[in-house]
Amino acid sequence: MQDYYKKFRLTNKVAVITGASEGIGRDIAIGLAEAGAEIIICGRRQKKLLEVKEIAEKNGCKVEMCVIDIQKVSDIQKLKEFIEAKTGKVDILINNAGYAVTKPAWDVSENDWDTMVDTGFKGLFFCCQAVGSIMRRRGYGKIINLSSTFSKSIVPGRSVYGGIKAGINHLTEALAMEWAPHGIRVNALAPTAVNTPSRQATLQGPMLEKILSRIPMGRLATPEDLIGAVIYLSSEASDFVTGQTLFVDGGWVAAS
Repeated sequence: MQDYYKKFRLTNKVAVITGASEGIGRDIAIGLAEAGAEIIICGRRQKKLLEVKEIAEKNGCKVEMCVIDIQKVSDIQKLKEFIEAKTGKVDILINNAGYAVTKPAWDVSENDWDTMVDTGFKGLFFCCQAVGSIMRRRGYGKIINLSSTFSKSIVPGRSVYGGIKAGINHLTEALAMEWAPHGIRVNALAPTAVNTPSRQATLQGPMLEKILSRIPMGRLATPEDLIGAVIYLSSEASDFVTGQTLFVDGGWVAAS
């Protein structure tokens, strides 16, 4: 009898997580570490990364941290060099870093546009390219790009952000097709609004009621909802899954 549960274990795997200083990225990083992975956490704020590192290390996890600005391709190259120097390999890449501006399309500025696109799309692509090149040498890897329910549904004020996430879904499929011969699986994870400490200030009152009215399961996502999905897509259990966008949204998209 096969030990199917063993396929979900991440022992001896190296996972790189961008945007890991807070929110979803922080929780995913800690979740992957607790599942057995050695993690490399990335972000712009060293102090916040140190907090995540301390939490994971208290649980006996091995953690490295790399302070980078994902908007700069030169910093992404530094990340590649950091990975090669510290571990020499990478099995999992979580492209979590993103930036959102909620404004009517009339009011979106060039700076708003540049920050959202450079963080959430340009940065994501060049992380795939740089870190994926390390995976290609070994003939194996898992890339998970953070998308959103907004990639498939419309919310006023999120035109550019939703467009970026729709682009991520398409890019995920394109890279999955190109890189499958190299053993690299590329998938996307698309959550609805996630109840994290950094979001609690905005997810209340009429805004919360409006969001909940679109979720058939009647609640926000939790970090735990996402961590289970990330572990699956990161593990050998999903080795024949590529080019997919997994919606963890309580039925939001289906209801739309």
